[in-house]
Amino acid sequence: MNNTYHVNFSLQKIFREQKLWIYPWQGGWNEDGKGENIWDYLVHNSPELIVDKTNGDIACDSYHKYKEDIELAKNLNVKFYRFSISWARISPTGEMNTLNEKGIAYYNRIIDELIKNDIIPFVTMYHWDLPQYLQDLGGWVNPIMSDYFKEYARVLFTYYGDRVKWWITINEPLEICKGYAIKAYAPYLNLNNTGFYLAAHTQLIAHGKAYRLYEEIFKPTQQGKISISISGLFFLPKNAESLDDINTAKRANQFEVII
Repeated sequence: MNNTYHVNFSLQKIFREQKLWIYPWQGGWNEDGKGENIWDYLVHNSPELIVDKTNGDIACDSYHKYKEDIELAKNLNVKFYRFSISWARISPTGEMNTLNEKGIAYYNRIIDELIKNDIIPFVTMYHWDLPQYLQDLGGWVNPIMSDYFKEYARVLFTYYGDRVKWWITINEPLEICKGYAIKAYAPYLNLNNTGFYLAAHTQLIAHGKAYRLYEEIFKPTQQGKISISISGLFFLPKNAESLDDINTAKRANQFEVII
């Protein structure tokens, strides 16, 4: 059975329905020093993979309209506002020896605007948009990516941790793995189970390194909380009295939530 498939969804539909994911939320894909990420690369080089050939170059245009977004949230009496930070906007290549000051300033403006409107910022560090330079090094199947992520996290804690008290390290690692295993999402590779396991393993280590970094260095003064966002199906045994069915359901759940 062929286990690959096209990214056969409309990005315009995602723009309307989901603003959490950085790619169809922010826009300004190459403005003010932002680098190319894996979704920029995919849709620009293979637009046929998207049903209506849309992309995230403009998207919801929150890069320019974030104040309007926050005003709408305030009018809805929203208490928390979850948004994602683009790694490639903080550093064009993803390496922390070269920071993009304009990118850092952009997220400072968002955070300050939220606080000014009595809305608590809830920040996701990574939501599917790895800098393309890091992908060229192997992306999440390369164990060294966990160290890159730790240093990226250090920069975010340093610049924003005085005001951000709620952190998510990685959004839905299971879905990220599909981009390495079955050509589901960017980077659109077909490495099968090997790619899936390696990407999952590296992400879990990356989360652990960022978590320990925060707990040991930043939490004593910043007093925030940090976790990971998990997606997955939940399985029940077909026969609740069958040990084989119980163990099968348990194993399936372990695969889904990657813990």
